[in-house]
Amino acid sequence: MNTVRFYLVLIWFVAIAAMPVAAQDRGIAEGRLINRTDPSIIAGNTELEVLLLSGGMDIIKTAMTDARGTFRIEGLPDAMPLMLRAVYNGANYHGMLMFGADGIARLDMDVYETTTSMKDIRVEEADMAFQLAGDHLHAVETYVVANTSSPPRVYLNPEGNFRVSKAPGILEPPRFRITAPGSEMPLTQSALESADGESYYSLYPLRPGNTIFEVHQTLPYTDGKYVYEKKYFQDISEILVGVIPFDMTLSGGDLKKTEDHAAENFSVYAAGAVGANDTVTWTFSGGTPVMEMEDGHGWGETTIVAMDGVVGRNALTIGSTILTVFVLTLLFASRRIPRAPEPEPGMSREKP
Repeated sequence: MNTVRFYLVLIWFVAIAAMPVAAQDRGIAEGRLINRTDPSIIAGNTELEVLLLSGGMDIIKTAMTDARGTFRIEGLPDAMPLMLRAVYNGANYHGMLMFGADGIARLDMDVYETTTSMKDIRVEEADMAFQLAGDHLHAVETYVVANTSSPPRVYLNPEGNFRVSKAPGILEPPRFRITAPGSEMPLTQSALESADGESYYSLYPLRPGNTIFEVHQTLPYTDGKYVYEKKYFQDISEILVGVIPFDMTLSGGDLKKTEDHAAENFSVYAAGAVGANDTVTWTFSGGTPVMEMEDGHGWGETTIVAMDGVVGRNALTIGSTILTVFVLTLLFASRRIPRAPEPEPGMSREKP
């Protein structure tokens, strides 16, 4: 009798625990995929996945668009953060599912035809920062890659959509942090090594607009010196380089020191234009190592800090590399802050 009562109570508790879950699975996602390359092309029979953002972006439902490119997905947990992923012509597209009071999330998602032509792909900006910590350098490189194709197309090359050369003596494979056009949610992606072992690349599709690639690397610093050699795969008009600490020197090529910030412990160098297939060689030497942060974070672990303004848009805390990214953020922002015009010869600049 006691055993029967025990199982009845157990079943009752299981039923009670399941009730809120069942009540939550009444959400509906509906909408359509719109082809922005050619609206006459219908994105029918396209694979869809509903992702649960908490707990590792698990796929909780799959579906397909109909012959009209529309979709309706029922039985979703409308109290949970969800994202819809569409896989169209080999490229992934994402959109947040925001449920209304009626339990319906309405979403129209743009998709594009693809191209392997680099004609409308260019690097608009390139900023780099290097931080000396102990016997190694933390390096963060940021590239703003513009896709100006018209009509708009996604650049999708099976051999790699973005590529960087392999730095001498690199201690571990680099990581990419990628921010899609119009997005504030970067994703982290492991780099893929080329077959010849000379470069790393990403297969992340380049959508119309600006895609931001951050390349995180750890490099050796032996006997107070490191020789950095890099091959570029696209034309770049100018490169800004932040160096931490400020007493570490950087030389080579046409590098020029443009700023010294002793109080903040960093300096800034400017390099001239480089062309596709050009190779630069820079030498880092000396410098007082920056202490590693004792926060338990490992290299590559990231936390986004919500801040307002142009600087805050790219402000990140990255384990022991917080100074590196702070300098990189300033470099990134400085390109967007208008500078006062230089005074004409014979005239002095007025003070405010």
